Amino acid sequence: MSNSVIDPIVRADLRRLVESEELGASMFGTAERLATDDIQRRAWNALHELEIRTNAGVGAFLERAGLEIAHANSLASAVGTAGAVGLRVLPYGFQLRAVREGTARYLPAFHRLAAHYADTPESAFFDYVLRHELSIIEFSSNALAQAPGALDPVLRLLDSKVPGVMG
Repeated sequence: MSNSVIDPIVRADLRRLVESEELGASMFGTAERLATDDIQRRAWNALHELEIRTNAGVGAFLERAGLEIAHANSLASAVGTAGAVGLRVLPYGFQLRAVREGTARYLPAFHRLAAHYADTPESAFFDYVLRHELSIIEFSSNALAQAPGALDPVLRLLDSKVPGVMG
């Protein structure tokens, strides 16, 4: 599929997807490195791994689809790193709220992508993309409520294969 035939809204949503994964991987990786608490470090590590795996899926999708959309977004990566450094000074609850709110802003684009690719061979991948974002929101909400197993939604996705990614 060439860029000339892809719907401009879909193209913009795919760019948001790339942005989201780059920002998330950078932010969660930095937060993991800066964490001073083992429980928090474990959570940031799981979120970081989820973003890395999803980002690999995004790259594989773009390659399969032959789309000329950058696989990386260095500005989003820099913002993610800076964001994690800034969040470090806040209590963990505020960090979780920021993650939940930041993640939620990508949901409309991810819902549109899942709907756009619903009846295609890529539907499983875009369902995964949506589930991955929802799992981060669910984790954040559960952790804020101090629910046991708050990280479970993320860990379940980490136990599954990213559709369309070999290995």
